[in-house]
Amino acid sequence: MLGKVSKKYLVWGAVALCASLLSGCATSRYDGKHAPDPSKAVIVGSIGESHVMMPPHGLVVEIKQQGAPGTALRLTTLGNEDDQPSPHVLGHYFMYEVPPGEYEYTQWHYVHYAGRSMPRPVPAVFSVRAGETLYIGDLRADALRFCLSNVNNAENTLQELKRKYPMLKDRNIVNLTATSGFAPWPSSDATDFGKGLCTL
Repeated sequence: MLGKVSKKYLVWGAVALCASLLSGCATSRYDGKHAPDPSKAVIVGSIGESHVMMPPHGLVVEIKQQGAPGTALRLTTLGNEDDQPSPHVLGHYFMYEVPPGEYEYTQWHYVHYAGRSMPRPVPAVFSVRAGETLYIGDLRADALRFCLSNVNNAENTLQELKRKYPMLKDRNIVNLTATSGFAPWPSSDATDFGKGLCTL
């Protein structure tokens, strides 16, 4: 009897371990309902995908801390609230609390398409320091061209972020898009590999 009970707990323990390994160490979104950790930085921005006359494809953008494989952000459009007023754009405003260091956009893809992001000629890397609140840009993907851009829309986005997260109202938010932004980044589903369609 004891052997059966022990075996049962062993199986459940193995399942829990596998689940935690599969989920990785992706950082959870910060809701701003508790005081920020002064040893960390707060990063904010938005993610959205256009889907004219078709359902959303499920944009996923991955950001990892360089030299610290345990710190990763997985931004997604599906399964989250929709903050976008347009019926043809799905997305939301986000806020994360992260350790200081250098972060790189490593890849992007759609859940409902097989293509993956093409290699970048120059990595898109940005640095964050403890105690800072930083705007890292508006990530936008276009399902017609299969390109992702990260643009500076701080004037509008910061107002919406402060409305969504009241704790941001009295904080100085540094605009990082000079380093965190990037021009259209094609996926392997972009038939011209970004030579024409991504630049329209």
